[in-house]
Amino acid sequence: MQAAPPHPQRQDHADHGVPAHADAAQQSLLLLVPIKRAEDIIFGARYARRLQEWGISVKVNLLHVTPATPRTGVVGLGDSSTSEAAAAQLMQEAGLYLSRSHLEFSTFISSGDVAFTILDTAELLGCHEVILPAPKPRHWPRHFSGDLARKLARDSRSAIVLQANQDGVGGPVPV
Repeated sequence: MQAAPPHPQRQDHADHGVPAHADAAQQSLLLLVPIKRAEDIIFGARYARRLQEWGISVKVNLLHVTPATPRTGVVGLGDSSTSEAAAAQLMQEAGLYLSRSHLEFSTFISSGDVAFTILDTAELLGCHEVILPAPKPRHWPRHFSGDLARKLARDSRSAIVLQANQDGVGGPVPV
């Protein structure tokens, strides 16, 4: 009588929770990279490229959050067409950078509270990590540093929040 073959065990991808038995599309590490300015994409893209160099398949989800504006019905107040065009241009530039880096990506533009929208989008898209640009030395102000980065790291329900430096090395958000 032959012994039954051993039951395959679930193995998770090192430190990222990507199941080894998932199909190829699900094996990608899903990154959410929120951007406020075009240069914000650089550190996230370098981080994603570094992961690819290590043999980890990644997919980048770009997110730009615009402030929620109440609909006043009055022409000229809160003209959203200008901000929508600027957001679309920003995402096009960031997407071009990712294309040149040979990274798979999707873009999303949303409006609302920045912290809530970032965390909600990460959860809805099933992202494993949220990648923020690390602050530059010498007190260089960054949109995603300081209080916002700490809030994201503290309130994240599903994704790990990291800050990537200029070399593409990610680390935890300082508490």
